[in-house]
Amino acid sequence: MSSVIAPSSADARRRGSAGLWIRPRSITGLVIAGFVLVSAPLIVAIAASVFYVDSLHTQSERLVMQGVAVTRDSKRLTSLLVGMERSARQYRVLGSSDVLARFHDQAARYREQLDALAGLDLATLKPSRLHALDQRVGHLSDQIGRSETATDDVIAALGDVRHATERIGDRGTAFVRDELDLLQATAASARRFLMACVFALIPVVIVLGLALTYVITRPLRQILDAINRLGAGELSDPVRVVAPVAELDQLGDRLDWMRWRLAAQEQEKQQFLRHMSHELKTPLASIREGADLLTDGSMGTLTNAQHEVAGIIGRNSVELVGLIENLLNFAAWREQNARLEVSRFDLTALIERLVARHQLTIRARELRVDRPAAPAEITADLDRMQLIVDNLLANAVKYAAPHGLVHVAIEHDAEATHLYVGDDGPGVAPADRERIFDAFACGQNTPPEARGVSGTGIGLSVVRDCARAHGGDARVISSQSFASIFHVRIPHYHVTH
Repeated sequence: MSSVIAPSSADARRRGSAGLWIRPRSITGLVIAGFVLVSAPLIVAIAASVFYVDSLHTQSERLVMQGVAVTRDSKRLTSLLVGMERSARQYRVLGSSDVLARFHDQAARYREQLDALAGLDLATLKPSRLHALDQRVGHLSDQIGRSETATDDVIAALGDVRHATERIGDRGTAFVRDELDLLQATAASARRFLMACVFALIPVVIVLGLALTYVITRPLRQILDAINRLGAGELSDPVRVVAPVAELDQLGDRLDWMRWRLAAQEQEKQQFLRHMSHELKTPLASIREGADLLTDGSMGTLTNAQHEVAGIIGRNSVELVGLIENLLNFAAWREQNARLEVSRFDLTALIERLVARHQLTIRARELRVDRPAAPAEITADLDRMQLIVDNLLANAVKYAAPHGLVHVAIEHDAEATHLYVGDDGPGVAPADRERIFDAFACGQNTPPEARGVSGTGIGLSVVRDCARAHGGDARVISSQSFASIFHVRIPHYHVTH
């Protein structure tokens, strides 16, 4: 295994790559910041809309007030001027001082009305023209009554004043029209701006939404990828999470710490297995040599029974060396996904050979093995099937009651071949029926006579791994005859040429 990078160094590199980003400290802060960022264009559009609506309101209000005022004042000027002409003509005929006083009063009110119009500050009515007309009316008010000729001149001049008054009314109407055009132009501009905001906001919000989605989902994908790599046993590469929030950074740190711990434990496990395999191989070599000496007669002639026992010891010592090698490479063996080397063979014959391998233990415990007699052809990986049967037989022989029964059965259906191995021992506790297939896990119902030969806890894990390599599975079931039966399902494998 490659060297393990400590979490602190990985964290330092990640923080260095993050630079001096100003980032939210929590996912909640990131969500709030994203909401504010996405809402900013909408807020700007709403503010602009409020501005335009306020502008329209102001213009319309001014238009109404000034339009009403200029119309009213224009009518009053016309009415006062008509009264002035009538009073002047009556005075020319009657010469009455009351009529003259009425003329002066009408002229004064006319001038006041001109001042009111000037106060409206209309763009179409220049103050200089209103001031000139005011001076003209004041001069006529001074001239009337001085002589008949002066009175006639005043009456004639009032015609010019009438034309000027009519122009004032026309200019007031023009002002209202101009203001209305300006109001319509402002409304059209507001409508265009709002439409532009609507069409511009859609892509902007989409882009911002996609950008925020990427910013948020990218570290989540990195975390998911890191978890998948940890689950696959890839422990050499540091976990790197480039996140917009500190909380996800901390999660990345904890994942890298977990990777470092798993890698350290894997190294310790491999070192332990290497040491144990070395320690076990030396006494096994002595056992094998001793069995060979007994078998070839170097220690004297053996009876047939003694010769058979020595042969079993020799063969099992060789098998035990192989099992130790498998234990040494167990972690790597579980991760490899090599192609199955399938072939057609007789599963019944394989069971018979493996029962013979365990014959010494079977005799010692005086067990009876009930196994199938009819041939049962199967297409599968021979080595893996041998591991399945061997581990299940070893487990049954170990846990069966003394003088008890080990039962092996084979069934076929349209989809798979089913292998059943059971014994009359205490069985597997219901709480252990899934955990028992985990590596290095052992059941709780170990009988007293089997406690001295406790196994490594990988046999049933190997059984399930081999079954799943074929696309099948292994499980524990119950029946009326046995407390627990190990059921292995191997789907039919069709060899293509």
